[in-house]
Amino acid sequence: MQNLAMRKMGLPMRYFAATFLVAILSACGGGNGTVATAPPPTPNQVPISVEMFNLNNPFPNRPYVTVKVCDAQNNCQDIDHVLLDTGSTGLRIMPGVLNITLPAQTYTNGDPVAECMQYGAGYFWGAQRIATLKMAGEVAANIPVTVAGDSSIPVSAPPGCAATGPNAIAGLPEFKGILGIGPQKTDCGSSCEQSNTAQMYFSCQGGSSGSCKAVTMPVAMQTPNPVSQFATDNNGTVITFPAANGNQSQMTGTLLFGIGTQPNNSLSGVQVYHSSVPGVKFPLLAANIAGDASFAFLDTGTNAYVLAQTGSAVINSRPPFMQAISGLAVCGQSGGPYCPPIPATVQIRLNGSNGNPTSWQTITLADPTTAFQKNLPVIPTLAFQNSDFPGYSTLGLPFYFGRTVATAISGAKTSYGIGPYWAF
Repeated sequence: MQNLAMRKMGLPMRYFAATFLVAILSACGGGNGTVATAPPPTPNQVPISVEMFNLNNPFPNRPYVTVKVCDAQNNCQDIDHVLLDTGSTGLRIMPGVLNITLPAQTYTNGDPVAECMQYGAGYFWGAQRIATLKMAGEVAANIPVTVAGDSSIPVSAPPGCAATGPNAIAGLPEFKGILGIGPQKTDCGSSCEQSNTAQMYFSCQGGSSGSCKAVTMPVAMQTPNPVSQFATDNNGTVITFPAANGNQSQMTGTLLFGIGTQPNNSLSGVQVYHSSVPGVKFPLLAANIAGDASFAFLDTGTNAYVLAQTGSAVINSRPPFMQAISGLAVCGQSGGPYCPPIPATVQIRLNGSNGNPTSWQTITLADPTTAFQKNLPVIPTLAFQNSDFPGYSTLGLPFYFGRTVATAISGAKTSYGIGPYWAF
């Protein structure tokens, strides 16, 4: 997820073809044979709402879902307006939202665990608590979630966390939490199990006025992708949105759990894109945007297209690539939104692993000034320069409008290959 501050210049899986168990009649005398059918598939669909949640801090193109969070005694709380984020992993809850008590996750020494998660907007600092999550008919039982503003840990993040960027929580009241359902199974993986240099996991003492130290964290104790913890429908997700016209007061899409595990999440007419860069945790696609090369990934948590500008991307000793979206005006300072005087069509070529598949995608960019002034919640043509991470482009929520996009979890088996991948 990247958080893009608006510059207010006036702006700012198929139920395996329903398995039937047929009771075999007795060979002698026939008997009263019965036919038993498989139980109905688990409900796996939840609505996604794109709307303006907080007019005091208006952000367009925010996809929200509701998550039920429960304690060990099955006391539950429905948390609405949770940001759906295919660019991160795990559930994180904003300060003051949770009104049930969840048990603390403890480290091997018995101390409470805290986590520092880095987003494009900065870090998210919070305590690790154990919860059961419920969405539709799916259940992720007893998994770590991160709760910001928790009194069991220091209010301020330790230096090793704070040094990673600004506090992503400050000034972000446009959602109550973040649900990360990206391609990763856990939010860090083996690197955090082997070393604490990432400064992600901490063991804390002394409560809100205490101190914390960075620790290694076994993969089994890390914050997981909740979808990977479901009993079924656990290999990924399928997100569908209708086309957007830019004048809606609200838009509704669907989130399906599982890929090819039930009739409603089978894929048709899509191409499967594995990472074009080997050895990275997050699938990166080779992209050519308006004639310039970069690497791209998909992310519902980013509210716009974030397109690479002049810079270089060097991965696994690959050569640098130069980027520039020429001929498109930018509002305000560098990093501001693209503001072409008339809507501009941009061609994007995307390549998966070893250049296969290859497709051309067409996007339209337009001046968002009027939409900002009207506080429109859906702006399908919103795009920014990528001034923070040269050489990388993010295909944010607008890319999902009018498309069905599947996200397969790393290592998960699907009818369309092993994750991680995107399919659309």
